[in-house]
Amino acid sequence: MALREEESGMGLDAALGLSGGICRRRLLQTALWLVGASATGVPFQALAEAVTAGKQYFDPARFAVLDAVAETIMPRTDTPGARDAGIPPQFDAMMITWASEERRAAFGAILDAIDQSARSEHVQGFASASAQQQLTSMAAYDTAQFGDPQYRAFKQLILTLYYMSEPGATQELRYEHTPGVWVPSLEVTPDTRAWAVDLALTSV
Repeated sequence: MALREEESGMGLDAALGLSGGICRRRLLQTALWLVGASATGVPFQALAEAVTAGKQYFDPARFAVLDAVAETIMPRTDTPGARDAGIPPQFDAMMITWASEERRAAFGAILDAIDQSARSEHVQGFASASAQQQLTSMAAYDTAQFGDPQYRAFKQLILTLYYMSEPGATQELRYEHTPGVWVPSLEVTPDTRAWAVDLALTSV
């Protein structure tokens, strides 16, 4: 049986391997680590069962904000967005199957703060705003709150779930050839010689 956050003793950053900066390579490493390390307390089976059963932790108003925030962070372009990948229900299910009370409260407060920030700029809340208004509001909130560890964990969880999903892993990610040509830092001529022996490894 998978352990909950408080039982495993691992915070979300530790469990997801996201204690430092975020980048696409790190997200992929995190996804591979998680897939091969379910014993650490990340409840994949319970997560899938919660999503399938249609259980929901956040109330409809908060879930609507979560849905809009996830799609704003990972929008549909020429590849699937967060909604297409089913990220909002998966995120919500983690609150049921794994998150501690502290984590639940923090993430709920973040959703409320994002919604309130949008209401201060527009008549309607975040979920009812236009896509452009959501992007503008989210960008401002992100700039102001990115130093908050809880907000960073919130955002990183959305991104990690997306890149662990089938659409994120097989359609959004793609191999790109290195552009241009290789230019050596030293001129290589027919007289250039390479060391045949690593002298540092030889005994005197």
